[in-house]
Amino acid sequence: MSIEDKVIEILSSSQNYVSGTNLASMLGVSRVTVNRVIKKLIAKGYPVDVHPRLGYRLVMIDDLSSLSLYVKNLNTYVKYSVHYLPACSSTQDIAESLAIEGASEGTVVIAERMERGRGRLRRSWSASEGGLWFSVILRPPFVKNLQLVTLAIGVGVASGIRKSTGLEVKLKWPNDVLYNGKKVGGILVEGKLEADKVHYIIAGIGVNVNNTLPPELTELATTLSSAAGKKLNRIPIFLSILRELDAQYSLLLRGEEKKIIKEWKKLSYTLNKMVEVVMDNEKIVGLAVDLLPDGALLVKTGEGEFRKIYSGDIIHLREA
Repeated sequence: MSIEDKVIEILSSSQNYVSGTNLASMLGVSRVTVNRVIKKLIAKGYPVDVHPRLGYRLVMIDDLSSLSLYVKNLNTYVKYSVHYLPACSSTQDIAESLAIEGASEGTVVIAERMERGRGRLRRSWSASEGGLWFSVILRPPFVKNLQLVTLAIGVGVASGIRKSTGLEVKLKWPNDVLYNGKKVGGILVEGKLEADKVHYIIAGIGVNVNNTLPPELTELATTLSSAAGKKLNRIPIFLSILRELDAQYSLLLRGEEKKIIKEWKKLSYTLNKMVEVVMDNEKIVGLAVDLLPDGALLVKTGEGEFRKIYSGDIIHLREA
């Protein structure tokens, strides 16, 4: 556990202020180190109340309208800016309108709730208050295929959640984030591309954090707060996702797709499992054996045939 994690743990377990002297003693470090760590946590979006006499206290402030104050401190290649909305039809639609109007790369549209959130294949997405529902405008000079972009975004989202919460979420091919086999997040990548030009890409991201799920979804989905056993502050999770998304996007721009594929495999929940692939006119059952360099899933059927899957719904059947 890092010293930052230890400070968060100590402050989270205390209802009152913890003095800098006591923190330093518990951690076995100097007061200067404590002060430095507190400043880092504040920059990352942790709402630490600093009192000149009493010390430090972690307060539960979950105000997404203040995200612009924190985003400007991110040291990332993509320069993010935030458009906050209490509610909207779909952040994806609003981000696309902004992209068409010329909004810069890194523009983020985030809403407390969405009336018509959507996922892959135009499916609806339950997006009530308490989750993270946002879309990011990207303008890469080129894109080999959107599948690789989806995988890169997936790695960024999963890594961001892991680093900010400690929860070991995993990735289901092609665009889901899971915890203990249940869905906690989804990714939708859309864009306007021509043969020789990328006009824009919109990365839509939805993460169940503190929101309440409809009863019909509780068997298939869960929330990060349920996994953690407590209400979570969404701001550090959001900022962590943006940082990790930026890291994976930078790899994509440098043509280092192999690193993205390698990281995706480390986080995979799909590989080495028996899966059922449902496509428009076909259903395939087999073992998910590999993720190929172009982002395709390689499935070995019961007949010993290897099939490259570029699109379709994946159902996990059992461990291989």
